[in-house]
Amino acid sequence: MTMYLVVFVVLLLFTSVINSENLQQEHRIHRLWQKVTDKVVDKYNIDTRHFNKEEILLFPDVGFQSLNDSNTWTITVHGWIYQNNKRKNWLGFSASTWIERLGRNLVNQNDILYLNGSINRDRLRPFFATDRSNEAIVIKIGDKTHSFLTDEYGEFYEQIQVTNDDIQKSKQKGDVITYEAIRDDEGNSTGIIRLIEPSHGISIISDIDDTIKISEVLDKVRLLANTFISPFRPVVGKYTNKNKTNRLKLFFVFLGMPDLYQQWQAKNKNCTFHYLSGMPDQLYTLTQEFININHFPDGSFHMRHFGWAAASLFNFLHSQSTFTHKMSYLHFFLSNTNRDYVLIGDSGEKDPEIYGTITREYPERVRAIFIRAIKGESFDDQRFIDAFEGISQEKWLIFNDPKQVPLDLSRAPRAIAR
Repeated sequence: MTMYLVVFVVLLLFTSVINSENLQQEHRIHRLWQKVTDKVVDKYNIDTRHFNKEEILLFPDVGFQSLNDSNTWTITVHGWIYQNNKRKNWLGFSASTWIERLGRNLVNQNDILYLNGSINRDRLRPFFATDRSNEAIVIKIGDKTHSFLTDEYGEFYEQIQVTNDDIQKSKQKGDVITYEAIRDDEGNSTGIIRLIEPSHGISIISDIDDTIKISEVLDKVRLLANTFISPFRPVVGKYTNKNKTNRLKLFFVFLGMPDLYQQWQAKNKNCTFHYLSGMPDQLYTLTQEFININHFPDGSFHMRHFGWAAASLFNFLHSQSTFTHKMSYLHFFLSNTNRDYVLIGDSGEKDPEIYGTITREYPERVRAIFIRAIKGESFDDQRFIDAFEGISQEKWLIFNDPKQVPLDLSRAPRAIAR
């Protein structure tokens, strides 16, 4: 009898510990979202109470003033409504099953055990949420409201026509407006729209993975590790000895992608940034935190939603849908403005082919193309020659260190780099 009592007490204590750990995990995502939005809250005076709920994410998007009617703006609102599924007890023994599903047919059992033992559970949590399809949502901009329903993935992506008067009333600090997303009996959330001046300035369209953040998308195991285990790391340059005349006084210059983007923003008037990625938008919160921590310029985000119908994370990234996703957004940006564009990506996915295709369609609008070579490719690699066929070689540059990318965007990049 005493033995049964001991076993019961041990089980009770064990259950208490597990429940405590689960509760801590539940609160971590709240703390993370709050930390991510602190910068935005301070900058735009947004009521922080709107970010305390976990059931909706509003992605920073853009608004364009009409090229034909200065009194009309087109505002894009994009969000995801979801619900935590507590029945999926992936915090315990079943985590390996879900990791295997994320990397289906890509990693062996030993690798799965390695990933499972080191996994960052907060990064997996959004993938276990239940999409709330056919959910009513009301968007309020100024005094006007607009009603929509979410799609099968719990997302809404809508374009709203807004008068210039309403835009001016809704402006916060800088070229930003906020809007309210309202759901019945669920409270409000506040979203951010970055206003793009249509005719003057330069827009930087930037990939994320392996362009500004180390992901190693060509390595199946490392991709999962960099996504769900390791801290997010920015792409940086190599240390160089700037003072070669005095070996006792070594001064190292450490130029990375954050520095490059900061200087682009400082040196180019009316410069905006737009992060266009094939990665799942379930990782938006963590990616926004990465942008903030590493002091990349604020910008809009355009990611894809991951559904479990996808064969794997690797296949999701390298699918034709990623090509279509990026081409669609590039057309969207270029057709709505007369601005110049700089396109920056890497050789791990289809960025060279995508950027080459859009540049041939808008040859006068794309000022420069920069491709980070992640496999050691050279400028004259046949792939790049094919991808940029018909485009002046002065306009595109292949680099493997951010220091090779010119800060001056006013002229052809290759001519400057020389």
